[in-house]
Amino acid sequence: IESKDQVTSTHVRRVQNLSLAIARHLGIPAGEQMRAIEAGALLHDIGKVAIPDYVLNKPGRLTPDEYEIIKLHAPIGAEILTAVDFPYPVVPIVRSHHENWDGTGYPDGLAGEAIPIGARIISVVDCFDALTSDRPYRRALTDEAALEIIQERTGHMYAPDVVEALLTCYRDV
Repeated sequence: IESKDQVTSTHVRRVQNLSLAIARHLGIPAGEQMRAIEAGALLHDIGKVAIPDYVLNKPGRLTPDEYEIIKLHAPIGAEILTAVDFPYPVVPIVRSHHENWDGTGYPDGLAGEAIPIGARIISVVDCFDALTSDRPYRRALTDEAALEIIQERTGHMYAPDVVEALLTCYRDV
């Protein structure tokens, strides 16, 4: 993933670290679920290996067709990981990390508690890290500006309890 995507090199580790902190804050016990979140955060963008470079590293806004292509990374990543016999539920986390709390996300239109908790956490952290990092198409936002955007999306895109945990935990990671 890192060799293909210019911005992913440290992104997945930051997402992993903050996702685990939020999971602990939410009271997820050590064990299978925590290991699934740890692996899911690390592997959430593995499907990007199948996305053409011109889309993945485009310096400007994606066209609607390009956006449809980039959306494929979640189900492709899940498909890739089905070949691995994980002893915990990593594949559903990778597949669902772009689902929205209100059911408007992709690839399956899951909503609320139907979205795996690991995917709900990674979704919020993925957005926070993307907003606070330089990207080919824009400069990084401040933590405060990124948190404001995430709070505006709470209850629509993001689970309220996960956003609340992010607000508590992000400075410590």
